[in-house]
Amino acid sequence: MNDVIKFLNENPLIYLATEGLDGNAKVRPILYYFEENNKPYFCTSNKKPIYKELEKKS
Repeated sequence: MNDVIKFLNENPLIYLATEGLDGNAKVRPILYYFEENNKPYFCTSNKKPIYKELEKKS
C-alpha cells in the first residue's frame, strides 16, 4: 500500500471508472484527497452521480 500512497501523492489527479446508473461505463477525473491509517481517501459530493454509482456497488 505504501507504493500506492506514494504514487497518489505524486499523481493526485487520477481517472476513476464506474458503471453508470444507465449500465454504461463512465470515466471521470477525481483528486486524491489524503491518506489515513494507510488507506487512501477521495472526496465527492453525495449529490453527484458518481456517489450513487459507487454506493450501488457497495
